[in-house]
Amino acid sequence: MSKLSRTHQEFIENCEDILSRQSYVSINETALEAFAKTLKPSDFIPDWKEYVSPAANDADRYDFNRAFYELAMITAQNGGFIYEDDKGQAQKWGKDGSGAKAIVEKMAEIRATGALPFYDITPAGVDKKIGHMLKGVPFAEKRLTIFKEFADGDNYSKVTKLIDSAFDGATYKFDMDFVKKLAEIFPTGLGNDPFFKKATLTALMVAGNAHHHGIKVDVSDLTVAADYILPQVLNADNVGVLTFSPELTKGLEERKSLTEDSDKVQALRAAAVVVCDKLAKLSGLTAQDIDANLWLAGRKLQGARPHMMCYTTRF
Repeated sequence: MSKLSRTHQEFIENCEDILSRQSYVSINETALEAFAKTLKPSDFIPDWKEYVSPAANDADRYDFNRAFYELAMITAQNGGFIYEDDKGQAQKWGKDGSGAKAIVEKMAEIRATGALPFYDITPAGVDKKIGHMLKGVPFAEKRLTIFKEFADGDNYSKVTKLIDSAFDGATYKFDMDFVKKLAEIFPTGLGNDPFFKKATLTALMVAGNAHHHGIKVDVSDLTVAADYILPQVLNADNVGVLTFSPELTKGLEERKSLTEDSDKVQALRAAAVVVCDKLAKLSGLTAQDIDANLWLAGRKLQGARPHMMCYTTRF
């Protein structure tokens, strides 16, 4: 991306620039406007309590900083589900078909053994305490590096200072600049991604969790988190907002792997961000509402192409 993307508008402009320089993905504006009319505010706000320890989510003694840090930690691991097996075939690591479920289960195992980074162990203890639990998990070495970032007390201090800076006395404001700064603290876990997917997702999840504890978090400036599922939903026959080129469609249907910085991956992710921003403006909904609507649409997909197969821990 050409700009720093420290504001919502800069981020959208960067995504639009990516789209203007490619021919793999196009937006059907007529279908987009029609789909926007079907969207409704979501009554359901997930609390994500299964993603954090009871200590972080105690109803009587809610620790916002700890809930934030634990959600950031698990979100930093929430990627790298698609991997190449010993036969060179793309596979997906998960539980019941879900990579997120597998990560939640793994983090519960780590907490149960007293090996939660920062709270239980320092960076020096990560390999010994967690290494054996990642046997068979794709990108295990990189995941250990991510855990070491979160085990570092200096990084915890940086996060708490960042959180404090976002508070105006009544509401926490998590905007694009906040997301960018959060990603800089954890270059392996939340950074190294021009779309800031996991840093954005952290802010959105924290807002949902905090809502159930009476804490106000404003994430109205944020876009949706650019992953590999949104383009699939937007391209499905019963949605039809995105159109894929014959070359891209063929590659998706043949489950061909893509590199994280490939033009095709960039185009798919940029298109999802731009479309969701337009949907938000047309419908008056928030990024969370758009994401919820697309997730629900994804459960009823008809005529959908397979999602992109990308070997990456970014998403």
